[in-house]
Amino acid sequence: MSGPEKRVRIWIDRTPPSEIKIPPDVELVDGPEHADGVVVAADQPWDDEACRRLPNLKVVARSGIGYDNVDVAACAAHGVAVCNTPDAPTVSTAEHALALMLAVAKRLKSSEVRLASGTAGGPGRLTGPGALELDGRTLGLVGCGRIGSRLGRYAEALGMIVLVYDPYLDTAPVGELAGLDQLWASADVVSLHAPATAETRHIVNTDSLAAMRPGVVIINCARGALVDQEALLAALDSGHVGGAGLDVTEPEPLPPDHPLLGRDNVVVTPHVASTTTAGIVRLIGQALEQALIWLRDGTPEHLLDPAAAHPSVDRRANH
Repeated sequence: MSGPEKRVRIWIDRTPPSEIKIPPDVELVDGPEHADGVVVAADQPWDDEACRRLPNLKVVARSGIGYDNVDVAACAAHGVAVCNTPDAPTVSTAEHALALMLAVAKRLKSSEVRLASGTAGGPGRLTGPGALELDGRTLGLVGCGRIGSRLGRYAEALGMIVLVYDPYLDTAPVGELAGLDQLWASADVVSLHAPATAETRHIVNTDSLAAMRPGVVIINCARGALVDQEALLAALDSGHVGGAGLDVTEPEPLPPDHPLLGRDNVVVTPHVASTTTAGIVRLIGQALEQALIWLRDGTPEHLLDPAAAHPSVDRRANH
């Protein structure tokens, strides 16, 4: 656009919190059809078909880190820039991973079930599954970016030893770097913080689970595709895996009759790790900021295809 006097049309896929101040030159529209830019979560694909349906679209801003639902190359072919907000979900997601780890390790779900069933009192109160004391135990981080490293610092505050597997790091921001085989063999808790790629798909599988320590706890707040759920179910049934805390699954959400649900040693949440009150403000606010920078002829910090910033790319609003 040529200046602030030109109105910019933005579609946000959920109602923005009142804390987000919408600039006076921005018009929020009720659908993407007439939008210059969209602020979106990971719920629907943004690909060649979507771009063909939305000829006015200039920028897709992901309100989160992962963008596996956005075909960056297809968007670029239509002159649509893509950006994300990698800093926005860090605190909320790391805290959620910690909450899942503690809930599973401390057997909170099974204790509540015993209480509700009337079997928690009397001499039998100590016969339930034993809780895991985390002090001195080992946390294995598969991926150690913003979220993983923050969880690692939380774990160190609990007295845990932290091992890190991340092929993109030369030094670990927390704990110690380790090979994947070493991490599988040493960790009492494995927490996944990697993107979903061809290399990471089902990185937790029958073989890797068999290589882990008996009673290991699996935490996943990254992407459901990282875990082979059938292999995880088999390892839970055999008792080799002591429990799991999952915020992401395949599919999402899980159907109510899915065998992962209803287990005393498994806690599943519906991909809500980043959606604290403060987290939503950061997610939507930062995505909106990135989109507006692009539409005002700037270069967003988190532009995913730098070639999109070529002067030949048309960013002008068609209204």
